[in-house]
Amino acid sequence: RVLVGSPYVERLPIMRMQANPHRGWEMVPGEDHYTYHHLVRVNSHGLRGPEIGAKAEGTTRVLVLGDSLVYGQGVGEDETLPHYLEVLLEERKPGSDWEVINGGHRAYATHQELALLEELGSELHPDVVVCLWYWNDTMERDVEATYERWKDREPVAFDTGTTIEGWEWWKWQGKQLVRRSALANFLYDTIGKSGGTPTKQEVYDGGILRLDRYLGRFLALGERMGFRFVFAIIPDPNALLGPHESIDVNRDAADKARARGIPALDLTPPVRRLYEEEDRMPVIPFDGHYLPEGNRAMAGALADHILEGR
Repeated sequence: RVLVGSPYVERLPIMRMQANPHRGWEMVPGEDHYTYHHLVRVNSHGLRGPEIGAKAEGTTRVLVLGDSLVYGQGVGEDETLPHYLEVLLEERKPGSDWEVINGGHRAYATHQELALLEELGSELHPDVVVCLWYWNDTMERDVEATYERWKDREPVAFDTGTTIEGWEWWKWQGKQLVRRSALANFLYDTIGKSGGTPTKQEVYDGGILRLDRYLGRFLALGERMGFRFVFAIIPDPNALLGPHESIDVNRDAADKARARGIPALDLTPPVRRLYEEEDRMPVIPFDGHYLPEGNRAMAGALADHILEGR
């Protein structure tokens, strides 16, 4: 615990999912849950955060799309990257009114984020759409197969694929007892995962080619719906420590965006500065998602990027 940190403890209810024909699955609208000890409010659109009303006159609305790093796994609602983005946009442009919507979903990839925009964009009327890309977006779920698997079932816990009751409740509680141990988590991370092999280059290459097509669709939707599209890349925390396979993948993604005339913002520099200043990884122990200070650092760079492009 002194060397690495203390594991976060989960509590019930955890997030439940239900089938969605466009994205495979979605959070259950209006059903709150916990991410570790933080309460997550899910609004009627199935997004994290308060209810979304009509856009007020003079307000610039930003929709941020991404995976669990945007959703805010392990942090409070006021500690997520989208929340900090709203705060910093208003701080850095006094007198302006900004509304930032958290469109992040755990385990989503770019094709699901694009589908969310196609599904909800006409209701949300964003002025700016931000796609926060992470290198594992090169690996995708089969949306149609996922939907077929869950369409006739009641909502289930995302982490287990079951309803946590009866024997499943006891199994879940047993896992939480083990998770409380920093030593058990450390051994799992250092030994249990040591036999893994890097993802094949073909998977990366295929993912980058798909990303190129998705970027074209984002631009087309922007023209039709009237929003500005912003593309930014969240770094893998392990890349802060030295050479990492994600670096080349991120470079290829940035090249595809720039080839389409989209400025690609790399969010590595603000996180690296934070790491060097504090001499510790700005991530949740034994989890890998960014701590609030990491989210704020990235939000600051993103806010500057958005304001510079207005």
